Amino acid sequence: MMAADTSILLPLSNVKVVDFGQYIAGPAVSMILADFGATVVHIHPPSGPLWDSPANATLNRNKLIVQIDLKTSGG
Repeated sequence: MMAADTSILLPLSNVKVVDFGQYIAGPAVSMILADFGATVVHIHPPSGPLWDSPANATLNRNKLIVQIDLKTSGG
């Protein structure tokens, strides 16, 4: 039996989101959007997450994590 492709069943499968949130509210909302099929890219500053907590594992699920220094021309 073949597994069903659930990506076409999710309501936000064509939505793309950039998440700059570093505490709870932004990552929590974008986590829900990702759970509903949105493609979410989460931006970490160069020093890593500002809020160092085990909750980050949950809040950043289903996201692509990118570490970028937005204060430089290269970032």
